[in-house]
Amino acid sequence: MRLFLSLCGFAALSLRAAMAEDAPCTAHDGDNYYDLTSLSASKDYQFESPSGVKFVINVCKPIVSETWALKVDRPEDVGGVSQHERGSFSLGYANTSLAVINGYPVSIMTGGSECTGAQGVYASSAIRFVCDTSVFGSGKPELVAQLPSSDNDACAFFVDWRTHVACPTHEKTGAVGFVTVFLAVLGTLLMLYILVGTFYNRYVLELRGFDQIPRISFAGIAEFARSCVDRLKPSSWHTGGGGWTRRTRGAYRGLTGEEGGLMAGPPGFLDEQDEEESHAAAAGEHSTRPAEMDSDGVIRL
Repeated sequence: MRLFLSLCGFAALSLRAAMAEDAPCTAHDGDNYYDLTSLSASKDYQFESPSGVKFVINVCKPIVSETWALKVDRPEDVGGVSQHERGSFSLGYANTSLAVINGYPVSIMTGGSECTGAQGVYASSAIRFVCDTSVFGSGKPELVAQLPSSDNDACAFFVDWRTHVACPTHEKTGAVGFVTVFLAVLGTLLMLYILVGTFYNRYVLELRGFDQIPRISFAGIAEFARSCVDRLKPSSWHTGGGGWTRRTRGAYRGLTGEEGGLMAGPPGFLDEQDEEESHAAAAGEHSTRPAEMDSDGVIRL
């Protein structure tokens, strides 16, 4: 029993962790949600440092621009480079995860080219995205600092990117989000049912072993749903099309005895009404018979 409850708890924690994991290029910070996926462009972004060094980067994806003399293990995964006379210098590998620091979404790339004069130390960069509603487009990155300050020795880069895309927004759940929430609610209800049912079977019915674990019967669930639907149907609604109709002499279909009595009128009323209807029918038959024809159908002149 303890093992079973432990497995249920582990499943709940795993589900919660899966729901809490952010999608690529998105981040949560309390009630704020950041989505930078629109900045992942098919064309790289280019900018220059104050000294004129050309930089090429992309967001949450590797760059597509050509590089040369790039000394890294995985050149196809590089997220940004700086162009020098000696070749391309990697700023780090592309990263799809975002960190929110002081209210700013930040993309950190590590594992770049080896730093000049520092064996075993590799370049890294941090791109801070600043919310700016006055920038209607994607904006443009800007180098704000590099360490060391020399262009040839720089190995750590700090970039600011002002754009309206960096402003917090509402999370788009979509179909996947709806299915995730539905499965989470369904799983929670199922675990609650098993937990409550187990306690009930153990302490009320005094069952032990596997008998105390409640069993789920889909046939029972279907029967329960059918009974609920039947209970919701009004008793005065007839399955043949609704409403009430006359069923027999002295009674109406779909009405209670008291209501049928009121509709039927005083005692003998329906019998008199039936006799009047039969006389009217007979009179109708006589009205269609010619004047020279007797009751036997013989025409007498």
